[in-house]
Amino acid sequence: MDRNPPPRRALVPIDQRLIGSDPGKPAVFGTVLSGDPQESFLNLYDGGGGRFACGVWQCTPGTIAMADWPYEEFCVLLAGRVVITPRDGAPQEHGEGDAFVIPRGFTGVWEVRETIRKYYAIEKPLGPRAAVKRMLRAPLSLARRLLRRAEPALARGGF
Repeated sequence: MDRNPPPRRALVPIDQRLIGSDPGKPAVFGTVLSGDPQESFLNLYDGGGGRFACGVWQCTPGTIAMADWPYEEFCVLLAGRVVITPRDGAPQEHGEGDAFVIPRGFTGVWEVRETIRKYYAIEKPLGPRAAVKRMLRAPLSLARRLLRRAEPALARGGF
């Protein structure tokens, strides 16, 4: 099996209707403080060597505390209302059509007032193995760039 398939070149539709109307399972993205929030999601694309994903997510009403969110996430709300209160911050209400970013490390409370549905795009952190690999490649990459810049001077006969 090819461990490095060629990159996808076709557009991938992200259609909220694909998620259906099933309320899902108990919310697991944080600690439930009140209500019985149920969430469901449909990941429609994975790329970037497993570091990027996007799709559709929804959650029924309830209050959920999030701690140390592990991703950088861009959201566009398609339906519903939610009040998000960052730790040490002011409550922010969001509704249909609103877009926002949840930064990695976010801690706060989501009060889902009406079932929300959103498009999401997340960037997952590099695993330790990938981070080391990237650090080891950096000096080689820098050397290549410096050599490319030096090529015209070398072709003219020196520095």
